[in-house]
Amino acid sequence: MKKLSCILTSRLVWISLVTVSVLACKSEYESRVAKELASGLIQDSLILGLHMGLSKQAYFDACFELNRQQLINSGTGDASAHYITDRDSSGMNTLRSKDVLFFGIFDEEDIMRGMEMTYSFVAWAPWNRNMQSDSLLLHLRDEYLADYPGNDFLELKLESSENPALVKIDGNRQILMYTKGKKDVVVKIEDLQYKLK
Repeated sequence: MKKLSCILTSRLVWISLVTVSVLACKSEYESRVAKELASGLIQDSLILGLHMGLSKQAYFDACFELNRQQLINSGTGDASAHYITDRDSSGMNTLRSKDVLFFGIFDEEDIMRGMEMTYSFVAWAPWNRNMQSDSLLLHLRDEYLADYPGNDFLELKLESSENPALVKIDGNRQILMYTKGKKDVVVKIEDLQYKLK
């Protein structure tokens, strides 16, 4: 009986150690998500004054107004809009000007839960090494850190990309960016409260 009790106790200790080890192996990303969602902080800002929580109609109305002000125009595809960032004071493109195509991410009730954007340098060319997507990714990381203060970006391995992605989580808002080919960087801003429910 004593031997059986020792065996059961040692197995219980072993199972406890394995459980603690598995819980401790939570990735840095998973830990950050849990911590930020537990904080209760709500971040809803996107770009160009747009924010999560808009109805689809309010989003299109806001885009119509931005277009009327000549800040954006129609992009490729039915639902995307286009604008160019980092122009100089006269409206001319600079070496750091970027083309941006964007569209809202909506839930089944037509409420905006985020935005997907595709960036590329206006001066991109296959032979222009410092205008490739890997350089753009680092440039965008620095811009987003300045525009969306809070936590730093973490590296994240995506199944769909051979290069690591960058992810930043502040409260409920996740900013994910990754290269797509040699020219483009995709940036997705999403509400994790909606995405993970």
